[in-house]
Amino acid sequence: MNLINIYNERTLEYIGSFEKTEKNIINFVASIPPYKNIRLVECSTDNLILTTIGNFLDYVPDQEWLRKILPRLIEKQTGNLPIEKVIIYNRYEEMR
Repeated sequence: MNLINIYNERTLEYIGSFEKTEKNIINFVASIPPYKNIRLVECSTDNLILTTIGNFLDYVPDQEWLRKILPRLIEKQTGNLPIEKVIIYNRYEEMR
């Protein structure tokens, strides 16, 4: 399973991981509370996917991908589409 690692953007502390799908990324970002700043990093390559300020996107290196997902993200953030639960793993516990 390809994973996305979640980090606190300010402290870079590992928070957890979830399966890398567009749907999971959109639902996770839409569900972030306004006081949390998050960094999402692809586990296998260590590439930065995005950073947030609350549930708003701050930095997204792949602007073409951003244009593709933005309409669905906005629909979830505005309540027009439901935010689905994303299963969060601790990848360090899974390795035991």
